Amino acid sequence: MIAIIGAMKEEVSAILTYLKDSKTTDIHGTIFYQGTLNTKEVVVFQSGIGLVMAAMNLTLCLDHFNITQLINIGTAGGLDPLQNVLDMVVPDMLTYHDFDITPFGNERNFSSKNRFIYHADKSLIQLFKTLVTHEKVWYGPLVSGNQFISTQKQIDEIMAHYPQAQACEMEGAAIANVASEFNVPFIIIRSLSDIALHSDNSMSFSEYLAKASERSAKLCHDFVGMIQ
Repeated sequence: MIAIIGAMKEEVSAILTYLKDSKTTDIHGTIFYQGTLNTKEVVVFQSGIGLVMAAMNLTLCLDHFNITQLINIGTAGGLDPLQNVLDMVVPDMLTYHDFDITPFGNERNFSSKNRFIYHADKSLIQLFKTLVTHEKVWYGPLVSGNQFISTQKQIDEIMAHYPQAQACEMEGAAIANVASEFNVPFIIIRSLSDIALHSDNSMSFSEYLAKASERSAKLCHDFVGMIQ
């Protein structure tokens, strides 16, 4: 069974429009939607916003369902000035941008001296690259933290440590962390709802959230059909 997780109602609702033969299971207040997506057996659920909610609800999922692959869908904020709203980002590796234990020798970067780096499944990424899509797709690192990035100070802090990062959001690294602990292959598919480098990104996020959610859901639907 493939698990599909989104943080927000809009992100999950977009994928549920494609779900067939749906039935629900309530586990500690989280609703898990089981059904068929593009001929594949899946379970879809909303994690909630932030690192803790993502880790908690993914753990519930992995404890109660036989999950073979994990797809995290939804939105993110772009960090490359060449990006545009509604571009896609598929990260190869993730870490926490606001997690700092440098006094204990753990560096805040993408080097081997940061032990909190998590790698998406290479075979799933290669499979995604064969998907025919009209969207621009960026491949590269993603960073997560318990912040909506909307100020130049926040951006400068992230880019000082993680200049390779293609996007930032609030759940991906926690999802990658838990999936790695459970040895579940994962891929993250995000549509850019805003560009953090732009001054009006909070307005852009509100305006484009639904459209970005629809795009990531459509690509997820098409991609799920390709997974063996």
